[in-house]
Formats: sequence, C-alpha cells, structure tokens
Amino acid sequence: MSVVNLLTDSTTLILDGRVFNDLAEGDNITIAPVNPSTSRINSIGGGVNIIARSDGGVRDVTIRVQLMSEDDVILNLWEKQRPAKIIAGSAKQSYNRDGTDGVESWSLEGGSFTTKPTRTSNSTDGNAMMEYVIQFRTGSRNL
Repeated sequence: MSVVNLLTDSTTLILDGRVFNDLAEGDNITIAPVNPSTSRINSIGGGVNIIARSDGGVRDVTIRVQLMSEDDVILNLWEKQRPAKIIAGSAKQSYNRDGTDGVESWSLEGGSFTTKPTRTSNSTDGNAMMEYVIQFRTGSRNL
C-alpha cells in the first residue's frame, strides 16, 4: 500500500468548502491507504480467489497547519464537534508532463477525525504546527 505525498506549495486543499491556506510551507499533505484494496484466498491446487474489499478505499489524510492560525481554529472546532462532524473535500495538485499542464485531484468523502491532533514543529520554517489526521471513507484519485 503506497502513501501519496502532495506538496503543500503546489496543492489546494478544500474541506467542506473551505480553502486551507495555513499549511506548513515546504511540507506535504499525506494520503495513506488504511486497508488493502483486495483480499485473497489461495487454494492448494494453485488457484486464487480475489475479492474487492468494501473498505478498500479508506484513506487517512494527514495535514499540518500553523499553530493558532484560522485553519487550526476551524480544525480544532471540527474535531471537538459532537456528534462527530462528517467532512468532504478535495486536494488538487498541478503538474506538467511533457510540456502539458495537468491537475491531479483527490476526491475525499465521509471523513471524520480518528486521532487527536498533535503539536509538532516544521523543520523548514521552524514554526509550531498542529497535525490533524482525518480518515475518509472514500479517497479516489483522478487525473
């Protein structure tokens, strides 16, 4: 299971219609699969049964924002909301391949906070950061 790192300098993160601008400079937004996409049952005779898992699209998205920024305040409010806030959004990163511009985008649906935020430091700019992990029911990549 591979982890995707989107550079914050070239990525637009939108959650529940809000554009996040206080991401750590020179950092990454991490999109990591939580479960395998398929399950396998191997037979003695050399056959294999491959089944798509219903939870195969679940993704953990890790973002770091500047401590006490507007984004930190919003994420903190969302994390404390009861009942749990359901989050949807997208992450879009521009790229250039063979002289042609393109956009890699991730559609993120059914998200909620599964981990308490962590205070950390960013080695690039030295600012204090808050790290949030939001688990999404579905995270699909589009090119």
